[in-house]
Amino acid sequence: MVSRHVTVVLQSGAQSGGATTALRLAERLLARGHRVTVFAAESAVGLSAIEGELAEAVAALLRRGLHGGTLDWVVDGAAARRWGCERHQVPGVVPGDHADLWTFVRDADVVLAPGRGA
Repeated sequence: MVSRHVTVVLQSGAQSGGATTALRLAERLLARGHRVTVFAAESAVGLSAIEGELAEAVAALLRRGLHGGTLDWVVDGAAARRWGCERHQVPGVVPGDHADLWTFVRDADVVLAPGRGA
């Protein structure tokens, strides 16, 4: 099997089904040996904020790195400040910016943006 680098761009928070679907997809991709990068912007920065079931799921995915998983979870630092959750992220979440997003998109084999479109 060929390993792929998949970037997932999230812009909607916990109220969206796309966030839950993206977490399940990331879990399956990691289990199959793919590298996954998640870039959370807008209200999606709250998905990895310390409280809640989705934050626990994000933390569990990040802990897979201890067992060979290759997940990077990056939140848009400016959006995290606007939403007041900049200092409340689960361990392993990294603040970033749109330059990071461009790098992730450029370097990915596949880019997914659930919840976006017509």
